[in-house]
Amino acid sequence: MYVAGHERPHPELCPALGAHLRLLILVTSAPSHSTARDAVRLTWGHYAARRDVAMAFVLGSPPESMRAALEAEDSLYGDLVVGRSLDSYSNLTLKTLSMLEWADTYCPRVARLLKTDDDMFINVPRLLRFVAAHENSTRTIWGKVVRKSLPKRTTKSKYYVSPLQFPGKVFPDFATGPAYLMTSDVIRPLLEAAPNEPYLRLEDVFITGVLGARLGMKRQHAAEFYNKKVAAHPCAVQRGIAIHMVQYHEQFDLWRKLLDGKTKCAS
Repeated sequence: MYVAGHERPHPELCPALGAHLRLLILVTSAPSHSTARDAVRLTWGHYAARRDVAMAFVLGSPPESMRAALEAEDSLYGDLVVGRSLDSYSNLTLKTLSMLEWADTYCPRVARLLKTDDDMFINVPRLLRFVAAHENSTRTIWGKVVRKSLPKRTTKSKYYVSPLQFPGKVFPDFATGPAYLMTSDVIRPLLEAAPNEPYLRLEDVFITGVLGARLGMKRQHAAEFYNKKVAAHPCAVQRGIAIHMVQYHEQFDLWRKLLDGKTKCAS
């Protein structure tokens, strides 16, 4: 059950309700992932210093044992948005709903929202060019779109979905969860539709697939959203938007390659 509201809302992260922002980046993170958050802040998170970009980390409600450390971290950086649902793997969908609620409440006038994870490397300049190239789009979610995916019916599977949760034989097209971009006009409809559907732990399937299909939203594949680990050649980094499964030290390597001015890459 989704618990609305935020323990730490930080409305100041989105001035003027996002009216002057081209892009809001919300990074889902676990309370214990402080080093991953630090790596993001020290690399591609720097782009949040731009006047037209805002960024925050979205966490679920932490265990009591972690609250002091998170309070200290938030006092230092002021970028932790903490929801009221317990932070756990089975509650990833609730964390994304918390993210959507925050965007709808505190940043409703932003043009675009990127949902991503703390083990991702995001090429923000490339993403901003993508946003500019699609500035007239409405009711759209972009990312690595998976088509004709079958629900896992084996109860031991990490991705098990019961027929009661999803009776269909094939999932609707969905954008994979590591990173997807959405027009802001889909945020409130997704939030409002969520309570009317059986809950799925698979947040990408539920949010962008089940709800997206129910609401008639466009789910568009964008090849720049790798959403997987890639060979870290400077050109691969510079051409892509989202690279997955990035460890702490790899963020800095990818950051250097993004800023590499020596390698000549075809655009």
